[in-house]
Amino acid sequence: PGPHRIRMSPYDEEKRLWLIDETGHIIYVFSNDGENLLMTLGEKNVAGEDETHYAQPQDVAFLPDGKFLIADGLRNTRIVVRNADGSYRSEFGERGKEAHQFSSVHSLALGPNERLYALDRDNRDIKVFQQIAAHDSDRYPDYEYVTTWGGLGMPLDITVSEDSAWVTDLNPPKIVQFNLDGTRHYSWNLPTEGPDFWIEMHSLSVDVNGNLYGTDNQAGRPQMLSPKADADPALIVKRPYIPR
Repeated sequence: PGPHRIRMSPYDEEKRLWLIDETGHIIYVFSNDGENLLMTLGEKNVAGEDETHYAQPQDVAFLPDGKFLIADGLRNTRIVVRNADGSYRSEFGERGKEAHQFSSVHSLALGPNERLYALDRDNRDIKVFQQIAAHDSDRYPDYEYVTTWGGLGMPLDITVSEDSAWVTDLNPPKIVQFNLDGTRHYSWNLPTEGPDFWIEMHSLSVDVNGNLYGTDNQAGRPQMLSPKADADPALIVKRPYIPR
């Protein structure tokens, strides 16, 4: 139990911290030092599917104008769009096994050309959506289903750069690289024995120096991985794309 993810908007000069509490069905926004609670989304320990409640929310992604998307989540199967002040705007997504449907919404990433990548852990795939509304319209953002990337074991997190997507996966634990047309480019198995073993890489992030940080929920620890000196730059996990 506790926070499922910690996020920070790349557009926020105050660098506020967003804590997504899956088990509490709630999202907290704190000041960067953690001293002040600035916003609460949802009601603690109360699950729901209306405009003010969530059921095991998983992630949040940020748009340049302050709006944000919530992956909601495991018990619900929807993506909720909210305004910068936290007020409800819209939602989309439905439960099912068809290519455009969700069994879960576990992670979100925004990529080039206004595309949204939604990781469906339980359907073991990635859903790709296209934003189709004019930015000055009341419909913005409005996402239309495009395609699904399958063939994964049990995907957990996704990050998207200008030219690739990287997915943390299980069975066995690994990182899978996709081209943005959905073709699989590379796969890197993580060690399962020794001091640097992994049970799962539940979340990943990359710093400005190219170091990769992964968290392992099952082993109860993070690890930092640095690129090998002779590594092919095309296979290194890159910093996330930031829409402008």
